[in-house]
Amino acid sequence: MKQNDLNKSSLKQYEDVIEALKNKEFGQTVFDVLQNIFLEEKENTKLKYENLVDQIEKIKIYFDEKVDALKNNTHENLVEIKYYLDQLNKNNKENAAENNTLKDDFCALQDDILKLKKQKEENINIMKTSMRTYFDKIKNMLNVMNTNVESIQKELITYKENNTIENKKKNIEILQIINDENEKLNKRLEESFNSLNKDIREINEYISCFKDSVTNSVKDIEQKIEINIKEIDKKFHTISINQKQLLDDFYTSEKS
Repeated sequence: MKQNDLNKSSLKQYEDVIEALKNKEFGQTVFDVLQNIFLEEKENTKLKYENLVDQIEKIKIYFDEKVDALKNNTHENLVEIKYYLDQLNKNNKENAAENNTLKDDFCALQDDILKLKKQKEENINIMKTSMRTYFDKIKNMLNVMNTNVESIQKELITYKENNTIENKKKNIEILQIINDENEKLNKRLEESFNSLNKDIREINEYISCFKDSVTNSVKDIEQKIEINIKEIDKKFHTISINQKQLLDDFYTSEKS
């Protein structure tokens, strides 16, 4: 399109020159006519050049003003973004410190749980040993009792008529001793089980409370991070709108 316009302009100038040469005044030579045409064209070109320079200077001044305004606005926006980024970094550091504290608490809890688990195993071993000892005693007592019963039966059979109340009392005393020992062992076993169940309940309650605390702390941290992200997104959106408006004003003025 531009090449066609240049060709048309050149053709028109050529036609104008031919027409001027045909209509030259009397006494003028062809070179006089051409010189006049060239001088006139030079003057027109000079005026067009000066107008073009003025237009370019005006555009340059307008563009410089817009660029300065854009720089100032961008600097203010960058300062504001830096402030919010610093705040975000500060919040992240605080959250990291809080996470480290929670991690230390969790490690301490793990140590306590391991200690309680070890203590539980020791108590179970003690309980197993006690139960083994208890059953051994019961077994020995049963053996003794069976032996005594057999002896008593033999004595009853052999000395039925000579069996006295004193012998019966002795047998009763032996059975009473066995019964008392059995009750003591049962009581000790029950106390061991109750103590172990109490320790387990306390551990479960502590773990549940700590878990709730950690969950609430994590939720608070996530909410803080989400709020900070939303505020920064809002600021970025506002800055983008301001820059877009500034550029739209610039290009609108440029077109006009």
